[in-house]
Amino acid sequence: MEYTTISVLLSLMKLDFIMELFSKFRNAKKFSYQFVEDLIHEKLSKTANAEKSITNTKDDMSSNEDFLLTNEENEFTNNENDLADHSIKKEPKIFIDQAIKLYKQQLFTWNDIISESNTIVGAAFETTASAIYSALVMLAMHPEIQQRLFEEVLDVFPEKNFNAELDQLDQLQYLDCVINETLRLAPSVSIIGRHVTKDTQVGKDVFPKNTQILISILHLHRRTDIWGPNANKFDPEHFSAENFGKVQKCAFIPFSKGSRNCIGLRYAMFSMKIILSGLIRNFKFETDFKFENIRFTNQIALKFLEEPGLRIRMRS
Repeated sequence: MEYTTISVLLSLMKLDFIMELFSKFRNAKKFSYQFVEDLIHEKLSKTANAEKSITNTKDDMSSNEDFLLTNEENEFTNNENDLADHSIKKEPKIFIDQAIKLYKQQLFTWNDIISESNTIVGAAFETTASAIYSALVMLAMHPEIQQRLFEEVLDVFPEKNFNAELDQLDQLQYLDCVINETLRLAPSVSIIGRHVTKDTQVGKDVFPKNTQILISILHLHRRTDIWGPNANKFDPEHFSAENFGKVQKCAFIPFSKGSRNCIGLRYAMFSMKIILSGLIRNFKFETDFKFENIRFTNQIALKFLEEPGLRIRMRS
């Protein structure tokens, strides 16, 4: 991510080719691309084996003369469809499935698959992991909030080992507040860019057509005129029904807003709620690092300049 940040900044001056001169950048790029290629090859292999299994089953069955009878032929057809349903059709249609489908239809090149998948993997893994760590840091610094969250999670998931259902996740409303408050103070992506497609007036300012603008989510989320005098403090009550009104909704954009917002919003929230509920249910997090000493740096995803260390204790 460090190299990507430098590359993006250089690209603004048409100098991103310079990065290719450095072996560390080439090695990092090769590593990330190889990771994605291995995922795709594994997926292709599973798909090919499933299709081969269906073909072999069909050949074995059709060799039996009994299956020439109409009723039994229908039965075979049903069996084949059932097998296909379980081996291919019932698999979740994640991004890589769609990319491979487009590749087989010759609508995607191999490089298209690699490039697009790399973007998805980088955007999903890095940002979600960053948000989860930030939430654990905030909870470790605020033990009373962590205790309240633990009690909510314990009420929904009394067992230490559990499978989370959607209706159970919906019951974790305080966890929603904790995650949102984390994303308010430490948005995984702190700056977004936009291209102005037509002359646009915002307040007294006019942005001419074809202007490139940057929006600082980090600063927007800490404006005291919007979030109140405690805007720079960690308080999940900022997202209670009483405090989170229309103004705050328009000023809370950890996943951006509008037609260009993050396509992984729901996936990110589900994954964070599942992981955090499991961690808080089973472990207690502590730290000596002070909230007021937190400093951030931007490497595409927001990073702590000094990462707070966490003590992790198993809950009895």
